Order: sequence, then structure tokens, then C-alpha cells
Amino acid sequence: MAKKLLITGGTGTLGSHLVRQAIASGAWDEVHATNYSQRPNFHKVFWYPMDARQPVGAIIERIAPTHILHTLALASPDICEKNKLEAWQVNVSVTQSLAEYAAQNKARLIYTSTDLVFDGVQGNYAESDTPQPLNFYADSKLEGEQAVREVMKDGHFVIVRLANLYGSNLNGKENFFTEMTRALRQSSELKLFTDQIRSVMSASNAAACLLELAGLSFEGLLHLGGPQAVSRYEFGQILARAMQVKNPSIKKITMAQMPGGAKRPANVSLKITQAQNILTTKLLAPEEGLKREIEGY
Repeated sequence: MAKKLLITGGTGTLGSHLVRQAIASGAWDEVHATNYSQRPNFHKVFWYPMDARQPVGAIIERIAPTHILHTLALASPDICEKNKLEAWQVNVSVTQSLAEYAAQNKARLIYTSTDLVFDGVQGNYAESDTPQPLNFYADSKLEGEQAVREVMKDGHFVIVRLANLYGSNLNGKENFFTEMTRALRQSSELKLFTDQIRSVMSASNAAACLLELAGLSFEGLLHLGGPQAVSRYEFGQILARAMQVKNPSIKKITMAQMPGGAKRPANVSLKITQAQNILTTKLLAPEEGLKREIEGY
């Protein structure tokens, strides 16, 4: 049987790295990906425009993938808080449709969830810890997890709770990371939280892990992030050093100083022991991940 990979959210930051690495690996007979806006300029990929608010069954049946890496999400907590119906459609309904296809056709499904399913009180969360979402985005991702579990009762799935990712979008889209690098180059002031802590991971490193995971037999829940938990302020300092920016204009702020929007947890660092035991791909600390990002993976 031909190995056919479907990557949802192929124009996102993580999705763009997945597409490039999947093609480069030569491990797949066919690589398919969905795009929401402009079709990216990647060769050897079958692209499918997909509005996640519409039924996705026809697209899935047409592709008939053997493996699905489901990264598509409405991922902004603030946008999700204001657009709950759309967030539910994208983060839950699409996930359920993919799980139903996978269950019926014995396809392997990798679903990317989020570290934000936790309330951030204790940090260093293991897979056995109980989620306590603080915002609707996290609620919807947790519901997506539950949909996968309920539909795919025979297994053949992995739910991957991802830490906060950094890195450039290979399709040229702006993201928080590129905004930070531009601000540092231009000596503009950056205001970064000291009390928001996550096990940050490069998108390229995460993509390598997910593609390895697609080829393994592991099933169930997995926490995936870098081995070093840092605040946004600490990450900004590490990034400035990696870029060799002297005396960066980075100001410390707390979440309380930036009220409004969706509520964010303080410390959602992840315990990644299980991932380190399962994967051969090295999980990179920020210094090494940023060095590779800046030099070009």
C-alpha cells in the first residue's frame, strides 16, 4: 500500500516545516497538504484549499491518506474567545471528521493539541496530570482530544500536546517570532512577560519529531516541548544573544500589566521524559534551536 501523508494546516508555521521535511525525507509516496489562503510554492506536494468551516469529508475521501498530521487550528486564544462558534468548528468538528475517517480506514492520526490545556499553577505537567483550561481555545483543543479518543477506540492515534513553538513560517507569513527578530534588528522596544513560562520548541524540531512519530507504533498521549522552560522575557534575551544583538531593548512586564483578552496560564512547562524515551530526534534547548533557526535548518 502506498504511504500517503496528509498535513492539515500546511501554510502554518509548523505545517510549513512539516511539508518541507516530509518532501525532503523521501519516506512518503505522496505528500498532501491543505492551505487556507495563497497556495505555497512547494514542489512535489498536492495542495487542497480548505475552509475549515465547511465539511472536510470530501477532501479526505479524495486523498485517502494512510497517515494524517493534523495541525490545523484556530490558535489565537483572543480570537477564539471572540469567535467561539468558528473556534469550535475548526478545533473540534474538523478534528472529529478526521478521526472518523482514520477510524474507518485504519489511518494513523497525529493530532496536535496544546500545553494551554493546563491552568499553569504547578508547571512541569506530565501526561497523567489533569487538564484545567482557562480559555476557550484551550477548551476547544481539549474537546478535540476527547473527540479523537471517543471516535478512535481501537487506537492508532497520538495526541501530542505541544509547547509554544518558535521559528519562521517557510511560506513567508509573519508570526510573533519574526516580529521579535525584526524588533531586535531595528533596536525597537520589546515588552515581554516574566511570568508566562513554557517549554519552548522550534517549529523545525517539532516537525522532525512529529514525522518520526508518524512512523512509530506508539499510541496515546504525548507531551512534546524543549528541555528548558523559560519565560517570554528569558526567551527574548536568548534570542538577542543568538542574533548577536548587544544591549537589546527588552522590557520586563507581567501579565497583570496587559489586561484584556483571553486568560493565560502562568506556567505550563511540560514534562517530556516520555517523548525523550520514545523519539530518537533530539529535543533542542532554545540556544541550540535558535542557532539552527538563524543559520537555516
